[in-house]
Amino acid sequence: MKAEQKREEIKAAKSASKEGKHQEAFQRLRGIADPYDDFSLQSRYAKVYQTIRGNLGLRPIRLALVGGSTLEHFSDVLAFWLAMEGFRLELYLSPYDTMRQTILDAGSDLYAFNPELVWIFCTEKDVRISLSSAAGHSPEIISQAVQSAVQECSELWQTINSRCSAYIIQNNADLPCERIFGNLECAVDWSRLNLLRRFNLELASRLRAGITILDFEYISSAFGKYRWFDHRYWFHSKHAFSLDAAGLVAFHAARLIGALKGAAKKCIVLDLDNTLWGGVVGDDGLAGIRLGVSADGEAFVAFQEYLKGLADRGVLLAVCSKNEDGTAKEPFLKHPDMRLKLQDISVFIANWNNKADNICTIAKTLNIGLDSLVFIDDNPAERELVRSLLPMVTVPEMPEDPADYIRTLDRLSLFETVSFSSEDRKRGQMYRENAARQEHQEKFTDLTSFLASLDMEATVGSPDAFHVKRMSQLINKSNQFHLTGTRYTESQIEGFAADPDYMVRYFKLKDKFGDNGLISVVVLKREQADLLINTWVMSCRVLSRGMEEFICNEILSLARNGGCSRVLGCYVPSSKNQLVQGLFGRLQFRKVLQEENGATHWEYVLEQGNLPFQTHIRRSES
Repeated sequence: MKAEQKREEIKAAKSASKEGKHQEAFQRLRGIADPYDDFSLQSRYAKVYQTIRGNLGLRPIRLALVGGSTLEHFSDVLAFWLAMEGFRLELYLSPYDTMRQTILDAGSDLYAFNPELVWIFCTEKDVRISLSSAAGHSPEIISQAVQSAVQECSELWQTINSRCSAYIIQNNADLPCERIFGNLECAVDWSRLNLLRRFNLELASRLRAGITILDFEYISSAFGKYRWFDHRYWFHSKHAFSLDAAGLVAFHAARLIGALKGAAKKCIVLDLDNTLWGGVVGDDGLAGIRLGVSADGEAFVAFQEYLKGLADRGVLLAVCSKNEDGTAKEPFLKHPDMRLKLQDISVFIANWNNKADNICTIAKTLNIGLDSLVFIDDNPAERELVRSLLPMVTVPEMPEDPADYIRTLDRLSLFETVSFSSEDRKRGQMYRENAARQEHQEKFTDLTSFLASLDMEATVGSPDAFHVKRMSQLINKSNQFHLTGTRYTESQIEGFAADPDYMVRYFKLKDKFGDNGLISVVVLKREQADLLINTWVMSCRVLSRGMEEFICNEILSLARNGGCSRVLGCYVPSSKNQLVQGLFGRLQFRKVLQEENGATHWEYVLEQGNLPFQTHIRRSES
């Protein structure tokens, strides 16, 4: 869409806002905004958004933006792109050029603000690293210079961690494009460019729980180095990057924050014909589809390899195709140039039904929300159908040329992540095992016999170095089985584990079909004679197998052994957690209070005797 068309759409959004049609105004902005749009358009999006920000039901997020350059122009654009991720920004912005002072001062407004996130917005201008032009610097001196600059960042992290529980986002250094030595620069160890390269690598190696990097070097490269830094704006007003790059920086930051808060997408739903290969397999036959050899055939192979890489890091793949099932599967089984195999696909649906209905079936089968899905189809009519019937599903506008498929999907950064575990790598396998369980269940006429046949064993453990990352990941990604919506970093979980007033437990579950891995976390707090369920999250993969009852027994046992007389729980409703609205009632808790916002409070009075629930799950201690 051309800039002039976008300006007309902005006017329409502004009119909708004035008429009180807030969602319409927001959807108009959502339909046209691109992170690569210039600052003129970005500022217009932000201005319209400011008129509707309090009427969209967005989730508030408290962010402290602490930097050494001018950021006022950027904050409104950031607020808009965070809204696109579903968040309403509540911002603390440090005064100009006070990054270090603000962090080091225990009495600064930063800590009074009590942020959820602290974004240390440094650029290469803020990195104190340089050596004189005298040749002959030893490797030891060069290493010491790099280590000193990184240590300064590490000390700032430690200071923040000691004074608040916020998650930290740290920019790395955006490398300048000016080269004193030209092409020889890469061979001059002590040049500032090479020192900054080493700084970025060392900075990444120092990451620990509760800290992640926003890759400023990548963003500046994607935007274009000579466009990225505008010397005029730096000399006049200390803008650390071009105004026109504001949208791209805000977009990537919003995606990263969304991943921290569990908003990243989980599954790609794929069409087949002219999406994974060229041609129509039902008409052209196995030998007639274009895959490998030709130019567009190579493009389809490259796209499959890209998808395979996403699958290997835990993104689920599903197929939704208008085809006969056997015909659709034939290339996966027999074509020598297919990079994706049937074992890479978690759910495979090929029939002649409405694709929107099939996508709903995929979401239900995987036990994930429709807003976790991304639908890829070369057919514009199918894309529009899904957009209109399932607006919560992300549907990228795919180009006609398959050579552009990878870039189109990749630049959307839909699958941003802040951690990676062995369970992520096995996620697709876990969902395929779940499908085998569902097929096994069809052999039984009653649930009790089916559950007994699974031979289930649950492991209960406390946080340790091997599990705390996955525990934090589960808490921050879970939306459906999440009673209170709390989000905790790894360092916060470690803090709870060290606090005698808290008890934190993880739960793993395996059966004869496979190991589900770590599937639940509870955070419990002792308050006099009561044990409060602060947080309870669970993977929807293991619903209805008795795990809810097993965990409830464990909580009641911990309370009883700790001398408590009651267990208290709270359900805080969100747009995604209706699944657990009746959980406490089903677990024999008594409702004691209902708030105006819909939150409900529950109690379970402990008595002598056996625990209330019988399950078909053996208990194992970690």
